[in-house]
Amino acid sequence: MTQFEIYKSFLFVAELLVAEFMFVYRLPKRRYFPVRAIAGILSCFGVAFALPVLSENAIYTSVLFLVIFAYTVLVCKVLFSNSWITLIFCCLAGYTTQHLSYELYNIALSVMNVPATDGFYGSGEGNLFPNIAVFVTYLFIYVIAYCVSYFLFSRKLAGSGDVNLKSTFIFVFAVFILVIDIMLNAIVVYNPRPDMTLHAIIISIYNVLCCLVSLYLQFEVALRRRIEKDYDAMRDMVEQQKKQYALSKENIELINIKCHDLRHQLRELEGSRAITPGALKSIADSISIYDSMVRTGNDALDIILTEKSLVCSKENIQFSCIVDGEKLGFFSDEDVYALFGNIIDNAIEAVRDVEPSKRTISLRVRMIGDMLVVGASNYYASAIKRSGGEIVTSKDDKNHHGFGLKSIRYICERYGGSMDIKTDNNVFAITLLFFVRADAGGEEKERS
Repeated sequence: MTQFEIYKSFLFVAELLVAEFMFVYRLPKRRYFPVRAIAGILSCFGVAFALPVLSENAIYTSVLFLVIFAYTVLVCKVLFSNSWITLIFCCLAGYTTQHLSYELYNIALSVMNVPATDGFYGSGEGNLFPNIAVFVTYLFIYVIAYCVSYFLFSRKLAGSGDVNLKSTFIFVFAVFILVIDIMLNAIVVYNPRPDMTLHAIIISIYNVLCCLVSLYLQFEVALRRRIEKDYDAMRDMVEQQKKQYALSKENIELINIKCHDLRHQLRELEGSRAITPGALKSIADSISIYDSMVRTGNDALDIILTEKSLVCSKENIQFSCIVDGEKLGFFSDEDVYALFGNIIDNAIEAVRDVEPSKRTISLRVRMIGDMLVVGASNYYASAIKRSGGEIVTSKDDKNHHGFGLKSIRYICERYGGSMDIKTDNNVFAITLLFFVRADAGGEEKERS
């Protein structure tokens, strides 16, 4: 292997590793990751150095680079604990980004009249960067291309979960497009003609489009599957909430009946000498739960507020609510239970970690003109994580957590409302707005 060929191989490996890193760095890492990473990177360069360059032709060179790519996937498997399909997906996205950057750089070389034999895949013995202008162009194009790829694609990847590709055909098709694109480019580079400048530019533009299509297809498959997973999880959560609502309603009604009967029995015993005043007081205290029943004018809201009030009382959380439940008539009972249950549950979860003096939750439901305003606020301790502008759960198990706000937004939008969240001075405030017509109550509930 000549010195020029070594330079080309090493530069390709460096570009590929940087591009792949953009897509894998969020994935769960194995033990002793720094040591593994150093060893893996060095081995990649070692493989690139050891692979024999038997001939300078398009097919062999393409296969050579694909072998190096396959080895980087193997290295990633040693570094990260995700499934093979996830690592192949991320590494392939990195390879596509690297090749996209190269094609853009190739266009720039053609415009600058730099011979095709120079550059990365060239068959000549020239310089990788004939002059400073070419080097600056190289840095500029690669930095811009990698940054754009990061913001458009890499940031959309989940931080810990595997990539579930339900549509294997689309993924394979994206891979096929990329492989054909790489081989087509190699054919052009290794069979240069004096009159090929314009044709080379056209083919490079075509290759750029192929890379973009490949990236789009890859991430379209992954994101669509993630949406399906979120939908399935939310559907299961809604079904569980419906069952919980029915059970809670039955339990609350039973408690009210029992407490009501006990209250009558207690009145009959008050004049009896067979029981002491202390025992009477103890019985009265035990049935005081009947007095804690919240009554807002909406049965479903009464049930959820009663439940959460008892939870807050048990955990020394001050829960204040000023609500007009009658204004929620256009909601179904199940949606009222789910909406306010998720709002209060999120608030309880947040205030558990704050100091006792700040363990307060405020809930308001009121009409302002034709707008129904639902507002809740609470303190929080730990930093709130965001991804793509959306608040995400800080818990490790993201497959079973983080759907509370999604459910709130879903219910809100289903009734034509809007949701706004503010996080200032460690105070979390959520506001829901609904336009309510004067005759909307009955019609909307019947429609639901």
